[in-house]
Amino acid sequence: LGASAALTPNVFILICMLSTAYMAHFNAPKFYTELKDNTIKRYNTVVGTSFGVSVLIFALVASLGFLTFGSNCSGLILNNYSGKDALMSLSRVAVAISIVFSFPLAFVGARDGWLDLLKVPSKDRTDSVLTKATLAILTGVTVV
Repeated sequence: LGASAALTPNVFILICMLSTAYMAHFNAPKFYTELKDNTIKRYNTVVGTSFGVSVLIFALVASLGFLTFGSNCSGLILNNYSGKDALMSLSRVAVAISIVFSFPLAFVGARDGWLDLLKVPSKDRTDSVLTKATLAILTGVTVV
């Protein structure tokens, strides 16, 4: 296989999966300022622990999926289970909810970016301004 495996259309599935893994990276400065007792050391500990736990969970799920289905395992583990399996159906709903509720993470970064481009100072970003900016951006995206 080697490098030829990276040159197939399937590589785009991997790219999509990796892009969702880094969905909130542009919010890192905001997370730092909102962290209680925010120091670089404490922030690094929180981030390192969070990434470590995420990697362990992903590795565990991937390993169990592969051990269950072997080389016939689909890239999306849930697709291997029957559509009639109630627990797996619940898991599919949970994944859908997770995707829907990741939108605000991306949107807050986009909204803050627009406010930065418009040179709106942080002290002027009241709840009212944030609400109006959110509605304006959503209206613009919806119209386009």
